[in-house]
Amino acid sequence: MSFWNDLKSQVKDMSNKQIAETGQKNERKKEMDEKGEAYCPKCLSTSLSTQKKGGSIAKGLVGGALLGPVGLLTGGIGRNKVDVVCMKCGNKFKA
Repeated sequence: MSFWNDLKSQVKDMSNKQIAETGQKNERKKEMDEKGEAYCPKCLSTSLSTQKKGGSIAKGLVGGALLGPVGLLTGGIGRNKVDVVCMKCGNKFKA
């Protein structure tokens, strides 16, 4: 019976620790929101980088071959869009 009691107490301790960590994350997120600071939604890191997506000549050529002149416009799809990449965890998200 002692084994099960020990296991219960370990699970309880782990869940209490997770609750405390979640509270700390929420507090940090609130502080950064108030300051207007950008952060990763996954790990809350402020070390971020931006990547601009460009149009693709290959996409335009394939679209042109399949759809004619209208298909050439497919090369411009996704142009001028920016992704933000977290330098800590690698998470990509929209700006």
